[in-house]
Amino acid sequence: MPTRISAGHPLGSDWTTRRDRLLMLSPVMPSDTGNGLAMRAGFFLDAYSHRFDVDLVVAPIASFAEPSNFVRSRACRIEILELARPDSHYALAMSVRDPIARIDALRHYGRPSLTAFIGPIRHALDRLAAENRYKAVHVFRLYMAELATPWLADGGDRSRMVIDCDENDISTYRRLAGMERRRRNPIAAALAKTEAEAFSRFAAQWLPKFDLLLAASRKEVISLSAFGVRTAVMPNVAFPARARGQRRRGACVSILFVGTLGYAPNADAVTWFISRIWPRLERALRHRVRLTIVGGNFPPEAARHASRRGIRMTGAVADIVRYYRDADFVIAPLRAGGGTRIKILEAAAHGCPVVATSFAVEGTTFQHEAGMLVADGEANFLRGCLLLARGGAFPARLATRARAKVRRDYSPAYWRERLADLVCGWDAG
Repeated sequence: MPTRISAGHPLGSDWTTRRDRLLMLSPVMPSDTGNGLAMRAGFFLDAYSHRFDVDLVVAPIASFAEPSNFVRSRACRIEILELARPDSHYALAMSVRDPIARIDALRHYGRPSLTAFIGPIRHALDRLAAENRYKAVHVFRLYMAELATPWLADGGDRSRMVIDCDENDISTYRRLAGMERRRRNPIAAALAKTEAEAFSRFAAQWLPKFDLLLAASRKEVISLSAFGVRTAVMPNVAFPARARGQRRRGACVSILFVGTLGYAPNADAVTWFISRIWPRLERALRHRVRLTIVGGNFPPEAARHASRRGIRMTGAVADIVRYYRDADFVIAPLRAGGGTRIKILEAAAHGCPVVATSFAVEGTTFQHEAGMLVADGEANFLRGCLLLARGGAFPARLATRARAKVRRDYSPAYWRERLADLVCGWDAG
């Protein structure tokens, strides 16, 4: 049964004006800070609240969190669904002990793993559909598509159906399979390949039912356009942040990585940096360097680094601002994944210099020395870190350019109006 939570009236709404209603279905509680998934959901909730009275339904697959004041002030009603056990076919496949046989069972299951938790509750919103008329229904992430079933009936008077895929899950899992092959994990690679195949079938079944598909970058949109639905780019945005101002250099160079380590590409990035770059960086800087890793859900291969000298793992934090304030620069050494990395936008918004792989900046407007240092391979990434570690005018100029680019290209206000134009068709000017 869903848990209903009363909420305040959305920001900017006029109590005397009747507004259209919108339903937002999300796998995570939206937020203006924290992990990237929650922040993307937070942007949509904030944007929609300026145009609609928003009902928010959260099926906490990605994570569970109580609604914050940010959410309560933007949603008229909040419902948190209680996730049931996964469907019986998925549970049976996962019960197979032999890993190769388990992968074969999952291949026969044929659906993305995350949908196993949505299928059993897909009718939980029938009552909501019967009682309310929505101008639009927004679904966040492809694996949530089945929750929109009550509103997907044919008819000229139906709600406008919007799905934000964020990324192409098919491509993402193919890349994860490649990452696991490079790490010589054949079972994990086969599992990721199976997920990619399942998402391909699921996308072909569900995406054509929607009126508009959004994704975080042009590359993701192009790859999803083959499914016969209108597509548009809706990038991740950076909420305004106070510039950290002139920073006094400490005795040690302070490096920051931000990201949930339960996400395999983040764990891979941290492990690669610590094993390949960190020892050489320590020698070059004569051990006057420290690395702070902010993010929860440490897997064993990442957590074992916590005891190494100069490395600190904080876990999830309530306030990221002080970590950006104290960092000399931020690293984003990602080698797999999908979508766009919202954390590099957040770092730029806070005025932090960044060194990132070309994969980490993929889908953004950032280029080498045009706001960030882009470096691939061990030697180049080490060189980029050493360049920023020297301090001086260059990192400051880099950060200033990045902050200006974020304010120009990733402004929530601009993309909020663009979203209104896409979903509602009214003149946003």
